[in-house]
Amino acid sequence: MIKQTLATQTMLPADVHPLPRNPAESNEQWLPRAYQDLVLGDGSQWSLVVLAGGKDVASFRLRVAQSHLRGDMLPSYWSDCALLNVNQGDFSTASFFNLPLFQPAHASYAPTRNGLIELPLAQLPSQKDFPNLALLAIPVPQEKILASLADYQKARVSYDAVENILPWLAFVWGAGNAANPLMQNIGFPSAMMLNQLFSANGFDLAPGVNANLSAPETFWSGVKHWQAFYSNTQENGLLPKARFVIDHMYDIDEH
Repeated sequence: MIKQTLATQTMLPADVHPLPRNPAESNEQWLPRAYQDLVLGDGSQWSLVVLAGGKDVASFRLRVAQSHLRGDMLPSYWSDCALLNVNQGDFSTASFFNLPLFQPAHASYAPTRNGLIELPLAQLPSQKDFPNLALLAIPVPQEKILASLADYQKARVSYDAVENILPWLAFVWGAGNAANPLMQNIGFPSAMMLNQLFSANGFDLAPGVNANLSAPETFWSGVKHWQAFYSNTQENGLLPKARFVIDHMYDIDEH
């Protein structure tokens, strides 16, 4: 198990609530509804992070790898994360940014873009592929995060994001004797990117955890359990929120 700092401050109610799917509702349809349910007011003061959990073999390995970040050692609900770019709530032009382990063949040479990919929301995997979904609203203006993202994409000389992809891909594929990267102090690529972007703008997405251990699970824990910390550190008085749907868990029976 990976050692972490526990949130020991007085607990504050977290605006983190389940939002079940409507019948036959796709991920692409669920996200706008979750956005509306968050009631953000001035949307320009917020950024959006998506957590997703798949159930294929690669997702299974990623979810189990993150069990070392959980006190109960159960698999994480999440196998990926991304920055969601939405202009004033208009999802018709929305896109998401992440550092996929499986770099698309049609994209330009990965090192020239530091591994970063932008895809339209329409290419978000289906509910069948990603049955678990969460939308995190983080109280940092999206304009600032996108500006930092543009710098990040050009900053491979100072931070080589591609380097983080390789050990995770080796672990997922079971290549050689590849071990769980988290146990080697190597964070999940997309999560490392997101934590660096938000840290550059004064917000810690994963309090209580070494920044090198950033993962979807640490973001989930931060929003759920560190509201008191954020209430003491957020100068604008806004606290992170989340809506989520969890339609897949691994059947574990210890009896």
